[in-house]
Amino acid sequence: MSHQFKPGDLVVIVGANSLTQNIGKHGELREYVVPGDIYLAPNGRMYRQDDVPCWTISGDGLAAVIDGEAVYFDFGIHEPRHLMLLRGDSAPEQEKAKEAEPCA
Repeated sequence: MSHQFKPGDLVVIVGANSLTQNIGKHGELREYVVPGDIYLAPNGRMYRQDDVPCWTISGDGLAAVIDGEAVYFDFGIHEPRHLMLLRGDSAPEQEKAKEAEPCA
């Protein structure tokens, strides 16, 4: 499935490889990072993305793996395949058409 997320989009986390405690939580997309990219976490430290391409996300109660352990500071990092858009123009055209149909 192809997604066209952008910074500021609201998403819900629907899957995870290791941070399963984030599943069902929502947040705002901050930055898309690929292996080798450096990003700033809310703890003020810079980190290098060493895994697969992911989005950094800010949201209440989110956890991230920092130095090998889960740290809760309202920040997470997840693959796009584990995210679902909550609002915006990226919704599939079929869903947009359904929303426009009158109720019977």
